Amino acid sequence: MSRSKAQPRPRLPSLLPGWLRRLLAGAIVVAGFLLADTVYLLLVRFASGVGLTPFALGADTLPRFYQFMLLAHTGVGIALVGVMIVFLVAHLPTVWRRYHAASAWSGGAYAVLGITLLVTGLFILSAAATRENQWAWWTHVVASSVVVGAYIVHRMVSFARPDGLQFARYLGGISVAALALFLAHGALVLGGGGTLAAPSTAPGGADRDVQQLLAGRFGPAGWVPVAAVPPASPFFPSATTTTTGAYLAARILTTPGFGTSRDAVRAEVADRGFVMEARIGAESCETCHPDVVDQWATSAHRFASFNNPFYEATIMDMRRGALETNPWMEEHIASFPEDVDGVGRGKSKWCSGCHDPALMLAGTMGREIDRTSLEAQAGLTCLACHAIDRVHDQTGNGNYNIPDEQEDPYLFPASPPGSSGRYLHDLAVKARPAVHKARLLKPFHSESAFCATCHKVSLTEPVNNYRWLRGQDDFDNWDDSGVALNAARTFYLPPSKRVCQDCHMPLEPAPRGDVAADNGMVRSHRFLAVNTALPYLRADTATVRRIEEFLRDSKLTVDVLAVKAPGRAVTMPLEWDASEVEAGVPLTFDVVVRNAGVGHTFPGGTNDSNEGWLEFTIEDEEGNLLVASGEIGADGYLDPMAHTFKAVIVDEDGDAIHRRNAQDIHVTVYQNVIGPGSADIAHFELVLPDAWVESRLTVRARLLWRKFDRAYTEFAFAGNPAGFASFDDVPDLPVTEIASDSARVLVVGQTAVDGGPSFPRLPEQWVRYNDYGIGLLLEGDTRGAANAFEIVAALRPDVSDGPLNLAKTALAEGNLTAAYDALARAEEVATGDARAAWVWGRVLQEDGRYSEAVLAYERVLEVFPEDRATWRAMGRTLFLDQQFERALEALAEVLEIDPEDRVAHYNRMLALRALGREAEADRAEAAYLYYGIDESAQEITRAYRARDPGANIMAQPIPTHRLEIRR
Repeated sequence: MSRSKAQPRPRLPSLLPGWLRRLLAGAIVVAGFLLADTVYLLLVRFASGVGLTPFALGADTLPRFYQFMLLAHTGVGIALVGVMIVFLVAHLPTVWRRYHAASAWSGGAYAVLGITLLVTGLFILSAAATRENQWAWWTHVVASSVVVGAYIVHRMVSFARPDGLQFARYLGGISVAALALFLAHGALVLGGGGTLAAPSTAPGGADRDVQQLLAGRFGPAGWVPVAAVPPASPFFPSATTTTTGAYLAARILTTPGFGTSRDAVRAEVADRGFVMEARIGAESCETCHPDVVDQWATSAHRFASFNNPFYEATIMDMRRGALETNPWMEEHIASFPEDVDGVGRGKSKWCSGCHDPALMLAGTMGREIDRTSLEAQAGLTCLACHAIDRVHDQTGNGNYNIPDEQEDPYLFPASPPGSSGRYLHDLAVKARPAVHKARLLKPFHSESAFCATCHKVSLTEPVNNYRWLRGQDDFDNWDDSGVALNAARTFYLPPSKRVCQDCHMPLEPAPRGDVAADNGMVRSHRFLAVNTALPYLRADTATVRRIEEFLRDSKLTVDVLAVKAPGRAVTMPLEWDASEVEAGVPLTFDVVVRNAGVGHTFPGGTNDSNEGWLEFTIEDEEGNLLVASGEIGADGYLDPMAHTFKAVIVDEDGDAIHRRNAQDIHVTVYQNVIGPGSADIAHFELVLPDAWVESRLTVRARLLWRKFDRAYTEFAFAGNPAGFASFDDVPDLPVTEIASDSARVLVVGQTAVDGGPSFPRLPEQWVRYNDYGIGLLLEGDTRGAANAFEIVAALRPDVSDGPLNLAKTALAEGNLTAAYDALARAEEVATGDARAAWVWGRVLQEDGRYSEAVLAYERVLEVFPEDRATWRAMGRTLFLDQQFERALEALAEVLEIDPEDRVAHYNRMLALRALGREAEADRAEAAYLYYGIDESAQEITRAYRARDPGANIMAQPIPTHRLEIRR
């Protein structure tokens, strides 16, 4: 009789041999743990997504229990796949002979899913669970969910089927285990796992109250400079802090034990002068970020400390020679008698916050420094930037904070390379990189304000025994420009905002598989700029080449544009073989240099030692040099009468600053730099002999660059011979041609030239005349500027630049009627343009039409809300209109952008006095005087110019270089 359909199928004996059944049972137990662990991890991820405390993971903390479970998931998962492969190999011959379609397909699916889990898991381990690799994570998650169903289906259609109760008990046990793990996780988090130390209010702490600590030290009660530093800070006079206000362990920034031995460093320093090969502080990062570390290894940031022979010479000169004390330094030394040995060593901390953090934060700068130590040769390591968790304000001077309460959130952080602990540590990082990224890549790392911490500098009385002085400031030169879209008065407005990182950290291929790569690209950590000197010392020709290519990449242009003769119209443009010049009369060749692509002034940085200049030459048809300016002599020094792009700065005795001795800076004799989207004109005057009539001459101008001038190079070599161990004599630093232009002209007799255009003026070349007008306007030649801008207006009536710049020129002349006329023309071309509104505001303000001027400024701020010049002008206009409260609001906006703006403080003082708020006015006056200019120091510059004719020419509003013919 047949069996009833309702009767359950009898349980059949297993086809597996005993050892294989035991292996399967063990695998099922292990799989149960893995499934419970997986559910726990998914629950924690869900809790983190919805912010469910205490189960959610912190942004920058990672409980150890969670990491153990994460690593257990990895290890157990790999082991389980291995066991199942053994099972499959042993099981397949038996079931193959009894082929059953459903079993075969479900088993095959189960095997494929298992292999998928293994491959995606191993990929995540090697490439990290980054955003770019989310596909691998999601594939892993989906496969892990489906594999359970595949196994159940396979068992239910197999020869020996388990009953449903067994499955229910199994899944119930997994659920209970997962819940237990989840609750244990929450309990451990509540128990204090990952708790961070509270920021300290100590003088060197992250939450110090500078106003309270320094009350009464700067004049009226209640006023203290924003960037002031308490002498009781261990890092004074640097603005740097640590979270607890204490020194950091040196190993935090240098990470010793990762392949760099102290003996190897000392040997390399002795042989080559400084470390070139050992990547101090970056070895532990290189495991995951090989491309970024390779890039950093060639950067100026890496060679910022005693591994930079030039800097070492300067800092040691300061430590040995800056011995004049002051009450600030006396208080600091008294606060740290065991750490600060001498005034010069104490003052050197002002440099160290940005150049030597590994030394300063460890408390070493106040004592004798071993130049061969890891800390001295480290430079700016990875964590010198990426450990920063706060930028205090926008005043620079190293005003950042580095936390010292927790070095590494992952397991086994101190394990040496190659150890199992280090392997597990790296696995944890790759499996959960979000915490690592949250700790070491803050949002401000992609902002220009972060760069300002070290690329904006001020000198203060504790350092210079004098007064507050502005030092290098690439940040404000960028922020107050069209490049940042913060300046309506810009001559050229770019299509989009660019920040420091766009130019100095562009995307670069990552061929070594850096885990930070996005579509194979990482942000370059070469930090390319202008320093060709450091790679030259290392014989790193590849980096020198990269820097030169960077400099030539549409950054600056040179245009030999015009020639002028007395009583003649300007001859421009000068075109090849199409222009004539007159012999026997004074000729002035005008060369226009435009900053077309540098996001701050050119040059930027330390312009007392930088050296940019124009080389101007005239050659005959045989190539004989007839006229030259800007040559380098046999002694390595630049022609002292050259047209330079740099600064000449002197001390209180009138001696030039040639040692980068910033503590001695007193006053600037001249500074010739070109702002973003602006232009400079060099004027070369000479008389061509009558004998040259009918000759064709080639007039050439080249913009050249040398990172350090000869005087500073000689000082560094003499002052730090150990650092220049690879050189027997003073190195001849590379000279880079950034841009050039030339024109061949025909010399004719007198009265043969009428001036004017010697070549058709083409509409597409309107920018050449606009640049010329800009340069003339900035040097005060309003008549010449107006002529150039009229040409622009005629060539391109469809753009507003011509009439708008004519309005600016008329305003500079004080001709308000002409300014109104030009603005009306500009409005016809571009109605409501915010850049024109700026000029409208200035003209209306000068005309006493204050309410209308305010409306114009408000229009500007709709488009340029952080335009400090507009806020400043609005504040002044409102004050003149007796709207004192509104004036204070506008001026507060200026000080929010730049708290050291002396003009804003001055106008604020006036408005407060008008309101009778005398105590506040006294504080505003104190700020104005603190950030003010010492007019009496100009007497020193007059004496210097009297004995340096080249500097005297460059200090003139219109620098004209009179050249002699070489006979």
